[in-house]
Amino acid sequence: MEKQDNHDAFESRMLRLARKCREENRLIMNHVCIRVEDIDRTEKLLAASFGIGAEGFTRVEGALFKGEAAVSGAWVSDEFYLELMEPVEKQQLGYDTGCGAPIGHLSEIGFLTPNMDADLERLSKIGWRVTDSLSSDVSREVKMDMEPSIGFPIELMEIKTDRK
Repeated sequence: MEKQDNHDAFESRMLRLARKCREENRLIMNHVCIRVEDIDRTEKLLAASFGIGAEGFTRVEGALFKGEAAVSGAWVSDEFYLELMEPVEKQQLGYDTGCGAPIGHLSEIGFLTPNMDADLERLSKIGWRVTDSLSSDVSREVKMDMEPSIGFPIELMEIKTDRK
């Protein structure tokens, strides 16, 4: 029951932020994703050491991007959460981010968008390209990078706000 409550609270907060994004008609940077070797251990360590996720991390359920074994998140402020991603394959120097050239342990910087199509058109004109995408009944998400990569992959998320 607690796991479901955590998930519902996380989703409710995300939906409020997506509505704000749409109302203000602007991108909102809402998360940074870090690749980790052991997501369970990392969640516990962050909660015990820094209080991040003390109420519990919320695991993503459903489809994940290619190469992702598990993804979780914990809010650190009203508009920003830390996301953890455990890759399918053990990390090595030069790990493929799914967005282009390999970089450190950053998976992506995430932004909510009020209008995916408009932002994709705008960003493509300045060199951003889609490298992967996911869609569900509640959201549409894309990973993007430059060609050649600048080492700053981004994820755009458009969340349907006309749901309860």
